[in-house]
Amino acid sequence: MGLTRLAVTRPLAVLMFIIALVLMGVVSYRLLRVDRMPNVSFPWVNVSVTYAGASPQDAEEFIAKPIEAALSGLAGVSSIGSTSTEGRATVNIQLVEGADANQSAVDIERRLAAIRSRLPVDAGVPTVNKADPNSFPVMNVSLNGPLPIEQLYEIATNDIQPRIQSILGVADVSVSGGRQREIQVRVDPTKLEAYGLSLQQITNAVQRENVSVPAGSLTEGRQSVAVRSLGLFRSAADLRDLIISNTSTGPIFLRDVATVVEGYKDVTRFQRYNGNDSVGLSVTKQSDANSLLVAEEVRQTVERAQRLLPPGVQLTITNDSSRFTRAALDAVQFDLGMAILLTAMVLVVFLHTWRNTVIVVLAIPTSLISTFLVMYAFGFSLNTMSMLALALMIGILVDDSIVVLENINRHLHLGDPPMLAALKGRSEIGLAAIAITLTDIVVYLPVAFMQGNIGRMFKEYGLTIAAATLFSLLISFTLTPMLASRWLKEGEELRGRGPWAWFTNVWESGYNRLASAYAGVLTWSLRHRPVIVVVGFAALAGAYAFIPLNLLGTEYAPQEDDNAFRVSVQLPPGTSLEVTDRAVRQMEAGLNNIPEVQALFTSVGSGGFGPGGGGRSGSIDVQLVDKRERSRTVWQIMSEVRRLGAGIPEVNIQVSMQSGFGGGGGGGGGQIRILGDDLETLTKLAAQIEQSVRQVPGVVDVRNSALAGTDEVRAVLNRRKMAELGIAANQVATTLRTAISGSVITQLRGESQTQVDITLKLDEDSKRTISDIAQIPIFPTTGQTGLGLTGGQPVRLGQIATITKARGPAQIVRSDRQRVITVSTQVSGRPIGDVARDIREQLRDVPVPTGYRVVLGGQVQMLEQAFNSLLAALALSIVLIYMLMVALYESWLYPLAIMFSLPVSIVGAFGGLLLTGNTLNIFSMIGIIMLMGLVAKNAILLVDYTNTLRARGEPRNRAIVEAGRTRLRPILMTTATIVCAMIPLALKFEAGAESRSPMAVVVIGGVISSTLLTLVLVPVMYTYLDALQALLFRRRATQPAVGFPLGVPRPISGGSNGGHDAGH
Repeated sequence: MGLTRLAVTRPLAVLMFIIALVLMGVVSYRLLRVDRMPNVSFPWVNVSVTYAGASPQDAEEFIAKPIEAALSGLAGVSSIGSTSTEGRATVNIQLVEGADANQSAVDIERRLAAIRSRLPVDAGVPTVNKADPNSFPVMNVSLNGPLPIEQLYEIATNDIQPRIQSILGVADVSVSGGRQREIQVRVDPTKLEAYGLSLQQITNAVQRENVSVPAGSLTEGRQSVAVRSLGLFRSAADLRDLIISNTSTGPIFLRDVATVVEGYKDVTRFQRYNGNDSVGLSVTKQSDANSLLVAEEVRQTVERAQRLLPPGVQLTITNDSSRFTRAALDAVQFDLGMAILLTAMVLVVFLHTWRNTVIVVLAIPTSLISTFLVMYAFGFSLNTMSMLALALMIGILVDDSIVVLENINRHLHLGDPPMLAALKGRSEIGLAAIAITLTDIVVYLPVAFMQGNIGRMFKEYGLTIAAATLFSLLISFTLTPMLASRWLKEGEELRGRGPWAWFTNVWESGYNRLASAYAGVLTWSLRHRPVIVVVGFAALAGAYAFIPLNLLGTEYAPQEDDNAFRVSVQLPPGTSLEVTDRAVRQMEAGLNNIPEVQALFTSVGSGGFGPGGGGRSGSIDVQLVDKRERSRTVWQIMSEVRRLGAGIPEVNIQVSMQSGFGGGGGGGGGQIRILGDDLETLTKLAAQIEQSVRQVPGVVDVRNSALAGTDEVRAVLNRRKMAELGIAANQVATTLRTAISGSVITQLRGESQTQVDITLKLDEDSKRTISDIAQIPIFPTTGQTGLGLTGGQPVRLGQIATITKARGPAQIVRSDRQRVITVSTQVSGRPIGDVARDIREQLRDVPVPTGYRVVLGGQVQMLEQAFNSLLAALALSIVLIYMLMVALYESWLYPLAIMFSLPVSIVGAFGGLLLTGNTLNIFSMIGIIMLMGLVAKNAILLVDYTNTLRARGEPRNRAIVEAGRTRLRPILMTTATIVCAMIPLALKFEAGAESRSPMAVVVIGGVISSTLLTLVLVPVMYTYLDALQALLFRRRATQPAVGFPLGVPRPISGGSNGGHDAGH
């Protein structure tokens, strides 16, 4: 009361305070980062160890397993997985939520140092890398034109890449595609052996001579002159004339044993943009950078660079994640504006005057803008989740002001002057308004503090709504009564003879008839209480029957049509890059015939490790025209693409969305993970599961990671012979890698200061067959450390190793110290929750050996974890609402009357989802939690005023009817404003609407059903609880009140006068 009295008696002081809040909110808004979504990734660290020449099995046994064992008990570690490939093992450590990645990396390094002696001697030093979950690519740029692809690559690396890299907020710019220059030193092994030289001697000589060393400085008079020796190679000719060794017969030059050629690195990836060869640049932002600002700077830099390029060369942005981010944010802002407009129209209709409407509507911008101050203080970003929270709050922010202003108007109609009416109206309803606000707070706090990804996703959402709600309460206690005390005049809306006055009279006449009818219905309900109870519980049972009857589909989140998808192409293991490229070109040709396709960005091959990389895989990023310009949805087009892929022999395709949450009927993914120890058993089990999963309706694009493996040439080392000859295993592995694939031994810096790799390898004629490989010379170390030093006769690889051709796994994946094979799927046409239920039914018929596990992962696991968290938050919200009511009413029983309004909201919530074709997902679940706070408000208004009237001495039933008639207007107003504010969000017209719509539909349906049922069911349940209270205390429920006897409930608005003396 003191705050309201201050606002009414010192209006300018309070007005300056509100304006200050708004100004600070505006400043905070300009400082907020802008991203599409909050960060929902957990921190992780990976450990990478090279093990030259090791098979995937050896890398697993001697590298991955010891490291996993050492790190398994480390504090802060959530899970450990590993991937073992030829010559390398990578261990991925997932940290728990909130873990310090820097400290965890230090702890991991200490553990690795302690077990270093247990790793193979010739294994590399473990490398620990931290992943930044907030750093991700924001844009891809394609460079193409009539120039040779080699020249395009040089333009990209020498001009475009440095320009973009210099932009504030850009973390990295990677270049892919094209052909990279290199100087190839092709050694003839016959000549090498004839001169008694080794590959390592050539490496040492080249590295030794390619130097530029500063020698210090000289002082000449008053000047200091720098001195340095220049010995860098400037051309291929410098290399040819390099002296490798001096003998009694003269020097041996590099040209005597090798051919030096200016060429290009082997092509490991093709890239195209709309069918034309191109070079791609991927731009990654820094973790704390504003993605929209970074994207805009990159866009401007691309435009400036385009003007400097040769004629015909085009620099095109092929993928810009900020476009959908901006579109989604703009859509939420548009919905927010529409919600404000519709709310204002509802207020005009109910309150009749522009003065009343302006007073209430002012609560919206002041509360919203002030909330930006809290968002900035907590380090939140301006993203679709926080903006969605603000848009959802439009109809809620005016609740407190509506209730307060409606009561002020009621006192004006009773004859009180404006200032006294403002004080009385706020005082009489003030504590009820606090209760209404606190119900919102206790509902959203559990949402904000949920664990896991779902908690991180909705933390900003929950705290933003809580902050906005508190600001709306502050406005209703200060600005609303202050403006009402000076602007409102009794009977203003009834003056005049214009159309508006006629509409006001007609509306009020209609409302009075409605209020009288409601009073009659309420009176009848109190006389026929069992009928009302049966109807209410029947409606509730019918709504909850939706779940066991599977009338509502379930999924993690609706998929969003952002005008883009990806086609991943995979061919059998061992397929060459050229064959894969031909298959991908077939796919491109089919895509070009689809009228909605706007652009294609293609990448073939990766040059990476693992069965999914290398020359047998490719991807096509498909950009569609805007969804408002096409008649088909992205999911219908994706289905057509799957049919195109089915017509290409030996091609396995997956068509998936690349943005949003996934899990929708258009292409969310699921995984079945098979864990065990024996690879052969896992492979057989995975094949059985794959066949079972293919039978489930809605499952498409099935892939089995248990590949048949690839053909490989194995050099199985004879360590006894190697020890006798003084040859180390890493020496053999390094020599073999250099001979076959080549090794970069140094770099040449040309006149343009461009660095070009110098690669040492055997000439192509010396490594065509297995017998050629067996003849590769290995020089003994002759007692010295190092690789291939002179001395002794060369040893053929075939003398110390058995060279065979075999088929082996390309990679071995482990999770929590067990081997893993994954059967992955996409889902089309059905919610993923329904598909998962059918998959479980199919898996029951698959026998699983002892010691092996089959676990559903991917979107299915995310769905289960999210629903568990949300159900826990829902239960906690209900408990907190009850505890709050008990504290306010000082009673265990009467709050139960309010609690009966909560479950009946499910009737409309589930009905709305069913009628609109929406699913039960994380957004609709958040809407249900949101409902708990919204629907409790109407019950609070009814119950609290009933208690107030009873405290004045009114009989129970008469108090119930009078409270219903009096509170009907604010209940209908708050319901109407919430529903109208949600309508723009419920319509699926704008970007990102697929996620917003289920939440809005749940709120609209739930609020409507709850309002209709609450108006009769809550009063009836109140009478039952009142009778129970009277029975417990042996008092009659209708006993007149003197103070607050035990038989009569205590109103939360205070004393027995109920506000009659407020202000005096």
